[in-house]
Amino acid sequence: MAEPFRIGAQIKSLSHLIMREIGNCICGKYPDEATGNNMFIIGYLAHHKNRDIFQKDLEEFFSVRRSTMSNIILRMEQKGFLLREPVLYDRRLKKLVLTEKGEKLHTMMESVVFQTEEKLTLGFSAEEKATLSQLLEKLRQNLESGI
Repeated sequence: MAEPFRIGAQIKSLSHLIMREIGNCICGKYPDEATGNNMFIIGYLAHHKNRDIFQKDLEEFFSVRRSTMSNIILRMEQKGFLLREPVLYDRRLKKLVLTEKGEKLHTMMESVVFQTEEKLTLGFSAEEKATLSQLLEKLRQNLESGI
């Protein structure tokens, strides 16, 4: 009997392989410090320097619960990758800002992520890459809509 089609299992497996690929390169230089979650959050913060980023923004973008993101941010703060800084317009809010250590990790990480993306899409045409991106976005929207 043929295996049933399980797209979730395929995505989970691929995600694990991507994290391992990136992690092996990064963690060699930052052993026991940088996790996959750290790397993606650092990348997000680095690419959104033009505006204040708060924990809620990360929760929404990465589709994780408040408690999960709170724990990740706390550990990243303890490791020296980011700081929580108050904003002038609302004393209750603290924006997330990369430290120099976080910036250095991001710089190194950029080339590793680029190489991993190239490896992932080897042999894909530009059209296939665009189609894949659209399909993955559709999968995400299906889950977020609560259908």
